[in-house]
Amino acid sequence: MDSARVVERFGLDEGARSWLEAAEGLPESGLRVPSGVEAARVLDMFVLEGRDRVEVEGLWPGEGCPVELWWLVELMCRRLCADADLPVGVWRGWPSLVEVEDARARVASLFAFAAWVPVQLARHGALGVDRSVTVATLADVGVQVRRSRWLFGRLSLETAAWVAAQFRGRLFWVGGLQLEPAVLGSQGVVEWYSPEEASGLGPGLGVGDPVLRLHIPTGGLDPLVVDEALGRARGFARDHLGIDPVVATCTSWLLDPFWAEVLGEGSNIVRFQRRFRLVGEGVPGESDVFRFVFGSPRVDVGAVSAGTRLERAALERLGSGAGLRVCTGWLRLP
Repeated sequence: MDSARVVERFGLDEGARSWLEAAEGLPESGLRVPSGVEAARVLDMFVLEGRDRVEVEGLWPGEGCPVELWWLVELMCRRLCADADLPVGVWRGWPSLVEVEDARARVASLFAFAAWVPVQLARHGALGVDRSVTVATLADVGVQVRRSRWLFGRLSLETAAWVAAQFRGRLFWVGGLQLEPAVLGSQGVVEWYSPEEASGLGPGLGVGDPVLRLHIPTGGLDPLVVDEALGRARGFARDHLGIDPVVATCTSWLLDPFWAEVLGEGSNIVRFQRRFRLVGEGVPGESDVFRFVFGSPRVDVGAVSAGTRLERAALERLGSGAGLRVCTGWLRLP
């Protein structure tokens, strides 16, 4: 078996082909996709519900499953094993396969992640991470599956690269926020100061210093909940991740100053913004707003309707010819 057969069987694109070829050169994983009661327990931890749960269970690999699917899952397992100790600050992509017609291939990542769960539990335990944090973090799998259905109308895991980050120890759901250990510096849409500018900000804010990147779960902006999570963040990093970050950053469409102009100081979005000092000018954010506000994978003003003040403001902004931004901000951790 080789990756070329997997690509042909499922009609995968060039990006997936390259990713699988690289994984093919990695050592065998030795991981096993759970079955029966064991598989059901994993799906409970992933918090797959309703239609998502039923469909995934119906697709679960077993006897008679195509060898190409088993090989696809094995290559994903190899990548999980190889990246288990990926250095902080290094990002590894992962194929989403959201456009693939075969539903088994679209959720192959779920099978690989399920095989890794026992390792995940053991690794979190070795770090002294409270099981409640592990359980909450694993539950994000179900969140991402539901979001993929919202966006694309069918079962998939479009954000497989994001989900894979938690299995590399790069995402922990602590209280009301998700914490990603990283290092300060510009990376992708994340902005940071130049080394010369950063050196004048004080200890712990230099390029390459440890940082916690903050991610906001849907509906997670209650000020008291955010306060509690921020109060725990630095201690969690010291006690369990071996780093002592002075600051946290957040890169999000929620930090676009435009929202303060239209939502007012009573908005939880604006209250969240006020915690941060912005870096740089931001990057175009229309795509993120359409994904997270309208549930649309494409920016198409004519295809969505506005029912809330936030939605109306977004459409009016775009209708005026102005844009929306994804901005990076930072705050000092207590």
